[in-house]
Amino acid sequence: MNQKSTIFASFMKRTLETERGVAGRSRWDLNEEMDKKLSILCLLLSVSFAGYILFSSLSSMEVEGDVTSLDIMIYSIAVAFAWFMVSWIILISLIKRTRLAKIGTRLGTLKIPWIGSTALLGVLSSFIMLFLVEWFFDILVISMRWDIVWANRVSVMLGPNLTEAMTQDYLVSENWRIWPIIFLLWALIGSSYGVSGTPIRTFLIGFVIISSVIFAFAGNPLEANYNIDKVLFRFTLAALLSLFCFFVMRYYSQRVEEYKVNRAKRNIGYAAVSTFFLTIILLDPPEFIKNIAGYLVDFGIFESQLELITRDGVPPARWGGLLINLIVAAAGCVLGFAIGVVLAFSRQSNLPILKWPGIAVIETVRSGPLICWLYFAMYLLPDVADPLFTNPEDFDNIVRMMAIFSLFGGCYIAEVIRGGLQAVDSGQKEAALALGLSPTQIKLQIELPNAVRTTLPSIVSVFIGLWKDTTLLFIIEIIDFFRISKTMANTDLRFLGDFLEPVYFTALVFWIFAFYLSRVSMGVEKGLGLVKEGGGDVA
Repeated sequence: MNQKSTIFASFMKRTLETERGVAGRSRWDLNEEMDKKLSILCLLLSVSFAGYILFSSLSSMEVEGDVTSLDIMIYSIAVAFAWFMVSWIILISLIKRTRLAKIGTRLGTLKIPWIGSTALLGVLSSFIMLFLVEWFFDILVISMRWDIVWANRVSVMLGPNLTEAMTQDYLVSENWRIWPIIFLLWALIGSSYGVSGTPIRTFLIGFVIISSVIFAFAGNPLEANYNIDKVLFRFTLAALLSLFCFFVMRYYSQRVEEYKVNRAKRNIGYAAVSTFFLTIILLDPPEFIKNIAGYLVDFGIFESQLELITRDGVPPARWGGLLINLIVAAAGCVLGFAIGVVLAFSRQSNLPILKWPGIAVIETVRSGPLICWLYFAMYLLPDVADPLFTNPEDFDNIVRMMAIFSLFGGCYIAEVIRGGLQAVDSGQKEAALALGLSPTQIKLQIELPNAVRTTLPSIVSVFIGLWKDTTLLFIIEIIDFFRISKTMANTDLRFLGDFLEPVYFTALVFWIFAFYLSRVSMGVEKGLGLVKEGGGDVA
């Protein structure tokens, strides 16, 4: 068998599998040759119809205003592809799926054409996809003006106050506080995908797409007053570092025992958590960190590097944009998980001194909506914190939001983990006792891993909820991502009145992050053996 026939056979196999997934089993299953011929016929007819749609769309649409010929081409190709899917699913449903269903009546048995529930669902889904594709690409390239977002892209990401320190020459540059985090994040992304067993092609496709977006975002000089060449060079180094870490960790994970791979995954997780705290420290170093750095500088240890740490950082009041949402959401996830574990074990404890305070905290926090707790943090928490702080006003708004999100998320995670702890088999705990493990070791090494393993989807759902809930910061006057996007159309007179574009952009960004969290969760579940491969036969 030559190469062409092998490629064709592989193509037909995948085509038939896809057809079964969207329309069910073909009535020509027993006649493989006929089944393949009908598949080719459906594909040819669908491609022909899609070509007609593409030609008609290109001919009917005119270049006018901000709409270019490239925009029309992108829109037409997307719509033609959507119509290809619709026509293909309809054709395979009618040609390959249609059967004569018998219906009993008073007059006897009637036979009527029936394509089956799976095929009907596929046809309905294809029309929904057609509507969404047309709507999405109309917004993306035809009706909306995205220059309002693009011109303010740095401000959207970092906020107007922090942007000044990053892009303006007359202020002390604070760029160095961002770059270590960027390099570390890229390295962590490459390393995590390297040990996860992700295929090289899959990783490279996603990597190229994300890198292209970042380079386009950072490399266009429109209203971004910084050294473009230096920024692109650093992003190039970060991308190369990520690729290096990916291939190194992939090579390592394929040549060592499984327990060493698991240890590497655990260390990468610790590094990811540490990155959150490092970000906070670099942006606004606490006094004791600056004192330690100053002490080391006096001894001539890394003098040039540590001298930067001794300077005043960027106070949280100057943070803004997407950075705020990411930091607050990360605090809710990282610190919230730790709080949730403590509260879950406290609620399950037999000691009243641990059990009842845990129950009180969980029930109190869960009984109130998040927005009420955020208002509490803004206006009442400084008074509560007065005995703990010399100047309660130093208890910055962003710090308060991080504390509330951590506590709120921790209470919900606690109940999720408690459900997982109750599901742990008592035989495992008895076996651990027989081996001589202490109660603390049993909880941390037996109960907690099993509880997290079984409740991982629910925990990720809480994380996604916390990420979306960061939009509530808009209500309490914090300059977060959503607030900047909502107000930029009214603050930039060149784009006055075009207010939908930033809102749509905000929705897209929030969806991307939530979708990515969901996909990561699915990958972790698959790695833990919690996802059944394959599935049942399609009816």
